[in-house]
Amino acid sequence: MAGFRIEGNTSGNVAEVDSSNQLKVVTETNPSANPGNVGAARFFSENDAGTKTGNVYIASPETDDDYRIRVSQEALFDCETFNYTAQNTGKFAYRNTTMANTWAASGLTTNSGNITTTTTGTQINTYAEFPVLGASMLYCEIEGSFTAQPTTNTTVDFGMCRMATTNPYAPTDGVYFRVNSSGVFGVVKSNGSETTTSAFAFTYTNNQKYQFIVSVHETAVYFWINDVLYGTIPTPVGQGQPCMSASLPFAMRHAIVGGAAGSAFSFVLNDYTISIGGPNIAQTASIMGQRVYGSYQGLSGGTMGSLATYANSTNPTAAAPSNTALTANLPGGLGGQGLVTAAVGGSTDGIWGSYQIPAGTVNIQGRRCVLRGVRLDAVNTGAAVATTATTIEFSLAYGHTSVSLATTEAAAAKAPRRVPLGFMTWPVAAGIGAGPQGGAIVVDFGDAPVFVNPGEFVQVVGKFIVGTATASQTIFFMWTPTYGWE
Repeated sequence: MAGFRIEGNTSGNVAEVDSSNQLKVVTETNPSANPGNVGAARFFSENDAGTKTGNVYIASPETDDDYRIRVSQEALFDCETFNYTAQNTGKFAYRNTTMANTWAASGLTTNSGNITTTTTGTQINTYAEFPVLGASMLYCEIEGSFTAQPTTNTTVDFGMCRMATTNPYAPTDGVYFRVNSSGVFGVVKSNGSETTTSAFAFTYTNNQKYQFIVSVHETAVYFWINDVLYGTIPTPVGQGQPCMSASLPFAMRHAIVGGAAGSAFSFVLNDYTISIGGPNIAQTASIMGQRVYGSYQGLSGGTMGSLATYANSTNPTAAAPSNTALTANLPGGLGGQGLVTAAVGGSTDGIWGSYQIPAGTVNIQGRRCVLRGVRLDAVNTGAAVATTATTIEFSLAYGHTSVSLATTEAAAAKAPRRVPLGFMTWPVAAGIGAGPQGGAIVVDFGDAPVFVNPGEFVQVVGKFIVGTATASQTIFFMWTPTYGWE
């Protein structure tokens, strides 16, 4: 077959091919003088193909005047997996009227009693709030399922919103998904003024898990299901950002209002993640863990409240430390206060405070504890130091798989690792309330933190090097580890 010529209509010049029969093409050689000629080289990325919205969602990268392309990463602000059997009261507030939620290994289930009674509801929200920052994207990713198709007089809202604290717990501000008898759609509420998408072209399968994402920018809010964009709400005219709040908690509510529900209906929440894309937020894993799992408090599925043994308005009872177990009345938390009976100098190490890092199970988070430092303070109480000075050597024991300091290393067991902390000395005649001569012991582990794995112990250990068993003399102490979770 004969070839054909490509000839310029004005110039009369023809195109050429190389020896491989490839058309010879030269892009614009002077883009500064002819920027309009580089249109074919413009770069866009496709965020969504427009499968549901009908409009392709594309964006172009940005380059600064020094030729650097603008890039960013996501910073994790919170995440939670609901695979445990009791509310984490350290992270979440829970309110309900007649209706109830249930925490289980299979997830957090709203309306677990399958009631259809009108004017009932439940609400849960994080105590933490997450910022809506300019020139960034705030993401709320949620995994969950529904036990039935939408039914009359029943509404479930979930996402990032500020909710009323009384039944029916309606959102007052925020960005979130809503499910009601009309279907599934997106909502933006600003100080009580609500804007919604139309019902999405989305029909879920009962009990099938889906990923729901709300992404928030100052100019618009996007609603995704299983990585497909289903709807967009531009920031209403006259508003600087989609909602009034500069920060929002994660929240979810289930309400039956206006009459009895047409049928039993529940939402099963399995997990959520909050992250921010844009600003460069540098942090260590343990700092991120403090933000996500909580500071100086119990982990989901474990003991709730403060982990330090520090009873309110109560002084500890004196006890003699043991080498092989934590004596009753001595602090069994991760830090706290205690009272130790003065002893004759010797060579026995005693456990003054002990805590076992929660072992991981299918329902309990197994997190490594990262100790970045320890502070130990003490005063003499009960009686003045008598004929012999009181000198105590302190150390940190950690990593052992049994409480005893005599635990030995084996194939499936670990002996305690030891880090010396220092000495405290009270001279003869030091009175009641006197602190040690050298003051508090403060050890900063700096760039060499102590890692304690799930199931292992961490203990503060004291040994009376010099002392007299004076009747009534005691040492009132506090130990404070600086730690985070990974």
